[in-house]
Amino acid sequence: GHRLRAALQAIAEPHLLNDVESAYVVAGKRLGSRATLAVLDRVLLQRALELLRRLKLAPESATPEQLTLALNENRWRVRLDAGYGCVRMGEWRGMACSPVTDGEPPVELRLALEQAGEARPQAIEVEGMCDTEAWSKALGVPVMAAAAGEARADPAQLELLQYEFAPHVVDWRAWRAPVALAVLCALTWVVGLNVDAWLMLREERALRARMQATFRDAFPRVPVVLDPLQQMRRGVADLKAGSGSADARDFLPLAAALARALPGEAEVVRSLEFRDYVLRVDLEPRALDSPKKREALLEQLGAAGLNAAFAENILTLRAKGGAGS
Repeated sequence: GHRLRAALQAIAEPHLLNDVESAYVVAGKRLGSRATLAVLDRVLLQRALELLRRLKLAPESATPEQLTLALNENRWRVRLDAGYGCVRMGEWRGMACSPVTDGEPPVELRLALEQAGEARPQAIEVEGMCDTEAWSKALGVPVMAAAAGEARADPAQLELLQYEFAPHVVDWRAWRAPVALAVLCALTWVVGLNVDAWLMLREERALRARMQATFRDAFPRVPVVLDPLQQMRRGVADLKAGSGSADARDFLPLAAALARALPGEAEVVRSLEFRDYVLRVDLEPRALDSPKKREALLEQLGAAGLNAAFAENILTLRAKGGAGS
C-alpha cells in the first residue's frame, strides 16, 4: 500500500495537463492485475471537506460522480449542470468536463471521442439541457436526451477518501463525556482521599494527646514525653521491678532461670542477646556436647515456665504465654 501510494503520482503524471503536485491520486480496487486511478484537485477536495466539517458533517465515503451515472452498453452518459459537466464512458472510466457554452458540446467530450478508437460509443445520453441535433452533427454520434434520476451505480464504486483524507476510525468527540466523567471521578477520589487522610491525622493527634495526658497523670515527674506508649511500658516495668514483681518476659527473670538450669561448669555461656522479650544464648559447644545434656536442659527450662529451643549452639528462651510464644 505504501509503495503504491508513492508511485501513484508518477503513474498519473503523463496523463495530466496541470501540475502533478496539486493532484490527489488514489487507486480503486484491483481487477486482476489492473486498478483504476482517480485524479482530483487536492485543494478543492480539502475545501469541500472543510466545509462539511464546519457544518459538523463527517463523511464516511466519497466516490466520483461520473461512476454514479447510469451505464448502458455501447453508450456514454453525460450529466450537465450549471457550472460543470461529467461523462461516464465505461464501468471504470469517466471524466469531468467544462459547462456548456453557446450550445456547443464540451471540448473534453470532443477530444475523448477522437481518442476512443474502437471504444467509440454508438450513442451518447445526456442528462440536462442540450441541443441534441446540434450535438449529433458536431460529434458525429447520435445524441439523445435522458431523464435524470435513473438507476445509478453503487455509490462506493471507487473510494476517494484514502490516505490523509481517510475518515477517522475513532471519533474522539464521542469520548468527551466519558473522559470528562473519568476526570471528575479521579478528582473526587483524590479529594476524598485527602479529606480521609486529614481526618485520620486529626484522630491520630487526638489519640496521641490523650495518651500523653494519661502518661503525665501516671508519671508526672517525667520531663519530656516523646513516645508515651513505650515510656508507659518502661515505667510500668520499673514499678514492677521495684516492687519485686518483675515481668517474667524481661531479661533478668529469663537470665536467672537460665543460670539455675545450666550446669555449674565455668565458661558455658559465650554471649547473650535480649530483644523483643526473647533471650538468645550462644553456648560453648563442649558444654552440651551430647543430646542427653540438651534434653535435660530443655526439661529444666520448661519446668521453670520457659519455652526453649536449640538451633545448633544457640539457645532461644522466652516466657510461656509471652509475645511470639
